[in-house]
Amino acid sequence: MLFDTILNGIHIGEHAFDPDHVIDEIRQRCVEPGFNFVTIRTRREAVPQHYFLQWAEYLSSHQIYFVFLYTVQHVVGRDSQFDPETVVKIKEIAGKYFLGDMIGETGSSCACKLPGYFQGKRIDRTPIRTDLPDMKAAHEDYLRIVSAYTAIDRKLGMPDIVSVEATALNKYNMEAGVTIPMLELMCGNPDILVSNLRGTARAYGADIWGTYIAHEWYGGMRHDDMLKRKRLELSYKYAYLAGSHAFCLESGDELIESYGHTYGPESEICGDYQKVLQQTMELIRSDARPAGGPKVKLAFVSGLHDAWGGWGGSSVWNQFHREEWGHGEAEYSWRIAEELGTRRQWTDIANYGQHDLSAFPAYGMYNIVPIEADVETLLRYDYLIFLGWNSMTEENLLKLTEYVRRGGHLLMSVAHLNTGTVRGGPLTLPDNSLLETLFGARFTGEIRRTNGGAKFRYEALDDRILYPGTKSLQADPIYSAGFADYAKFQLCGAYEAAFISDSFSDDPSDLPAVIENRLGAGVATLVTGVNYPGHPAMYPLYRALVREFITASARNCDLQILGSERLRYAVYEGNKLYLLNTDFDMPIIIKVIYRDREQTLTLDPLELRILEV
Repeated sequence: MLFDTILNGIHIGEHAFDPDHVIDEIRQRCVEPGFNFVTIRTRREAVPQHYFLQWAEYLSSHQIYFVFLYTVQHVVGRDSQFDPETVVKIKEIAGKYFLGDMIGETGSSCACKLPGYFQGKRIDRTPIRTDLPDMKAAHEDYLRIVSAYTAIDRKLGMPDIVSVEATALNKYNMEAGVTIPMLELMCGNPDILVSNLRGTARAYGADIWGTYIAHEWYGGMRHDDMLKRKRLELSYKYAYLAGSHAFCLESGDELIESYGHTYGPESEICGDYQKVLQQTMELIRSDARPAGGPKVKLAFVSGLHDAWGGWGGSSVWNQFHREEWGHGEAEYSWRIAEELGTRRQWTDIANYGQHDLSAFPAYGMYNIVPIEADVETLLRYDYLIFLGWNSMTEENLLKLTEYVRRGGHLLMSVAHLNTGTVRGGPLTLPDNSLLETLFGARFTGEIRRTNGGAKFRYEALDDRILYPGTKSLQADPIYSAGFADYAKFQLCGAYEAAFISDSFSDDPSDLPAVIENRLGAGVATLVTGVNYPGHPAMYPLYRALVREFITASARNCDLQILGSERLRYAVYEGNKLYLLNTDFDMPIIIKVIYRDREQTLTLDPLELRILEV
């Protein structure tokens, strides 16, 4: 595969762009330091075609991979900076080193920002609509916008279409024709957004995915702050640990000119950017990181029409003007993912097992996989967990049924089964015959509102799961947090793992809260809440189930890591282990347990340690 070679380099054109100076800039900032990747950002004015050929000749002769940025979105008076003849010549000159054309930040501009960022004029070929009736129409309108750009690049014959996306919406970019997805760090939580990118790339069969390090703008607003400088180093190390194939520093090594400050290339601060670039290149050259990415056994599902972006504004799909489009309980559900990486408090009575493995799933990494993925992709994960918005279709329900039948364990709520696409609309569920097959239960049509808590039974159908249950059922109900709506189900073979209760007594109620069904080699678990997990009264129960699934995956893993929640780690083929201390100031002690062997390690602040277990 091409990208057993890992790319690391720089972006040209962030603060200024002069075609006559591009080769000098490539030589000084990329060739002389020994990097192997360049992004060239054009401006609104047309670039004479001979420059592209000169750059391609120079870059390929020095074995530097390259892409162009904003050649479609920002050019004025034409569809692209390129014509088909020039693209053909670049491919002939540069071969594999020409990766293609990059579109930038469509999710931020067209789906996730605040009204003041709305840039309809910049994309006047495909104006954004802000009066759409439902999530499906908004999803389709976004695809229309991005597809207009990718269609131009396809018509030009680009070898690949790349995206640099600051949000969790890369799956829609790939649906619209992007073939190499990249993520802008650190606009949002990289634990979540890199996991989303990695899961999306896997689902769409992308051989390459990468990280665009926009640290000058998004690593912190105080350029001279030491923690911002340390955060830059951690961004590179984390992205490398997490499997990124390509790294591009947007700016900072040559000039910082933002937030009212200016620092030149000779400054100490720009020197730190240069230093981290060099350290990353040395790491790439010295380490034979196994191909295929880190091992991942658990995934969250990004549902159909989900528009949570993880960064930007507080309305979905840029529908600013109606309150129901503001972030609500569906989007708040993703806050559960923000808690991963934190160990449970010692006071949490639902944390079970010989060791506290509550921070991370098996092998340290999780993915966020699009519901659009095929069943073979889904079967790469032992556990699938729904969080945010989903509009269920019969096709996707049958796919999930096949996933469970072939050995997967699924967790979702009734909210995720809703076939509706209107925010705030009524609950409509799939046919009972489909629900009975997957969950062993039929919806009675009754929805009951209650502020009761939950009582768990002692056993679970999956013996890796340890619920906070008792054998006698004489116990306090737990996780009560206000009023929520629950759908009433008639059990037709399902197992009632938990039920709603408001009493210490052992009398069971007639309102199951959590049901399980064994189907084939797998188990389907359904929380009967009609509200999304982000609803305040639903959050504690669903969060507890998610944390137990996380812990169960690690509890039954052959390799276990104990230690600080500041640790991030990943495991590659051959049990090659990457350990990163994300603490700015303090060393951490961790214990690596592999089968019957234990090893205790100390990691210095910011240290990335590579082991073969």
